[in-house]
Amino acid sequence: MSRDGVLSSLLQGRGSWASGEEIAANLGVTRAAVWKQIRLLRASGYEIEASPGKGYRLVVQPDSLRPEAIYCGLGTEFVGKVIHYRPVVGSTNDVARKMARGAEEGTVILAEVQTEGRGRMGRRWQSPPGGVWMSVILKPDIPPALASRINIAVGLAVARTLSHLYGLEAGIKWPNDLTVRDKKICGILTEMRAEIDRLDYVVVGIGINANMDPDRLDVEGEITSISRELGGEISRTELVQKLLWDIEKAYIEVNSSFPKAHAEWSARSSTLGRRVRIVSQRNEFEGTAVELDRYGALRIRRDDGEIVRVLAGDCVHLRPAEKEEEEGASATSG
Repeated sequence: MSRDGVLSSLLQGRGSWASGEEIAANLGVTRAAVWKQIRLLRASGYEIEASPGKGYRLVVQPDSLRPEAIYCGLGTEFVGKVIHYRPVVGSTNDVARKMARGAEEGTVILAEVQTEGRGRMGRRWQSPPGGVWMSVILKPDIPPALASRINIAVGLAVARTLSHLYGLEAGIKWPNDLTVRDKKICGILTEMRAEIDRLDYVVVGIGINANMDPDRLDVEGEITSISRELGGEISRTELVQKLLWDIEKAYIEVNSSFPKAHAEWSARSSTLGRRVRIVSQRNEFEGTAVELDRYGALRIRRDDGEIVRVLAGDCVHLRPAEKEEEEGASATSG
């Protein structure tokens, strides 16, 4: 028996007393075995009261991503129904790719720390304790050409979660970041395996700066965290539960009603309307981001007026759209 069975029994009551005899009977073990697991949980930071006449009661739950805490209250149909938890891992995406072909759709890999986390173009993604580092395995019935819609769905899901739980209005920065006050708070890395006309699977890696001090991270650009924005730590269990629910909903929406999802993505975008620099393996140029097309490509109006379609690359925001509009108006009136 693992301690997770005892933890699950305590979580189901959430503050109520649970008889040691009943826990033992439900799990098919002895009361001595239950007591042993209680001691291990206490050593892991769980505050559990014990009473000879009442049993056990969970008083304080540590800020942990253990699956049993997430399962209790998770309202999804398939996303997160199977969670693989690792205290420390090289990369959750690497773990997910190795098990993807035989895994159920919606399987999640969660880690407290990543030692080899990465972002776009192989960049290192720092993943210390306090964040949410996870990967989700999805198996959409869509052609490979539409795979970027999964990135759109997950971006929407993260933005919705941050808004609904914390009142944070996150902008979606094409192609895979979310920002609050123009500071990065989340990164998304999508990897896939595909045949010529079908997707085998898509692995979506999500890194959220949750309970972290951004000033202690050695990264390029400005970043923030949920705890920094709110002035206090949040429950990562609640964050993951809500995010998995929002991912499932957005994933279904993108596959069934893409125009609606596209409109919401555009409304939440922090990139559209801004002057940007696009850097790809082939070239580099500047222009104004004008539209996201049905394939997830960004359409850029270059300075010479030509519209260029960009499916992959780094997008650097150069200045706010409002400033560009003001300068354009001044030039016209002059």
